[in-house]
Amino acid sequence: MATTRRLVRALARRFAWHMLGAAIGLALVLLVHGLLSTATGGVPEWVVAAVAVAAAVALGLVPGARELEVTAARALLDVDAELVAPDEPRLAHRARTAAWVVLHLVTGLVVAFGLFGLVPAAVLIGLEAVAGRSLGSGLPLPSGAGEVVARLALCVAGGLLAAGATWPLGVAARTLARRVLGPTAHDRMETALARARREAEHTRLARELHDGIGHALTVVSVQAAAGRRVVAADPDAAAGALAAIEDTARTALAELDQLLAVLRDDAADDAPMRLGPALGDVVEAHRRAGLDVRDRVDLPPGLPALLGRTVRRIVTEALTNAHRHGGPGPVTLEVDRHGDQVRVEVANPLAARGGGRPSGGRGLAGVRERVALFGGTVTAGPDGDRWVLRATLPAPAPVRPAPVRKDPDA
Repeated sequence: MATTRRLVRALARRFAWHMLGAAIGLALVLLVHGLLSTATGGVPEWVVAAVAVAAAVALGLVPGARELEVTAARALLDVDAELVAPDEPRLAHRARTAAWVVLHLVTGLVVAFGLFGLVPAAVLIGLEAVAGRSLGSGLPLPSGAGEVVARLALCVAGGLLAAGATWPLGVAARTLARRVLGPTAHDRMETALARARREAEHTRLARELHDGIGHALTVVSVQAAAGRRVVAADPDAAAGALAAIEDTARTALAELDQLLAVLRDDAADDAPMRLGPALGDVVEAHRRAGLDVRDRVDLPPGLPALLGRTVRRIVTEALTNAHRHGGPGPVTLEVDRHGDQVRVEVANPLAARGGGRPSGGRGLAGVRERVALFGGTVTAGPDGDRWVLRATLPAPAPVRPAPVRKDPDA
């Protein structure tokens, strides 16, 4: 029963789609015929048909025609495939839309002619055969019982075929809609590129999440362990550890809030991401967490924002790894610029167990990927009794503002 109801609803919707095309097509034909008859006093039918087709093509080129046809195909033809109505249609979209409008109007007129022309004619001819007298069809009456039966059979078959034309034509239109109103090869390429951009953005956000939140959690875990060990013997040190945890957690929550803002659907795609604290704040946070950082940072103003953020992430990763894997002792940090290069070097003592550290972590891999985007180089590994990370990034010359000329008459 449910299947029958679905079939009836589908048939009704396809009939409505055809009647929509028939109404527009008939109005267009009558308008063309009236205009041509008024202008020329009478033209052949084939001229009317040719001009009507041209008018249908022009109708398909009207802005908004594709949107209306896409909506009708989805609602009345039950097209569940991807249909596109681009904001800036290309020539291929316009040509396909014009062809689809012509197809819609022609199939609608065919179905309407079958229902309102052929079906009544079949009924009339059948009644003449049964009654044995002419009712106005103009056809000769059958001369015998065999001819009566044959004519009745032809009338029934023709009437059923004309009445049922809406179903096969609707199925064909539903299939063609996926091709004609679906995405072009250019649309598919743009979709693939957009998907690649989204995946790249997700990867970048995953790095930001690892670099910011992951490093903050490392500092929190180190401080929590230190505070637990000294909470009874040295309450002031424990209070300092709790304060560092509070400050780090607050900063991480702010960064997470900004990350979630970027992930919102209504966030602007080209909005700049300002994530994470400044380089000096990163160093101070690790100092408060107990790391003996001896830094020498000498970067000129005017560096590109992306380069500055990359330098900060490299330093954050190196100091976090020193906190997590390094041995006791000072950590040296040098960030400076030599000519057209920015150099970052972080060195910390190796742990007492001596074996270096894992080399396949996501953090160092992320650093290498970031630096590779700039065409720079990264080396990381033990150097004597210290672990050293060195990164070199090409840097363009800082943009200097043009000097302001003073008006001598001012």
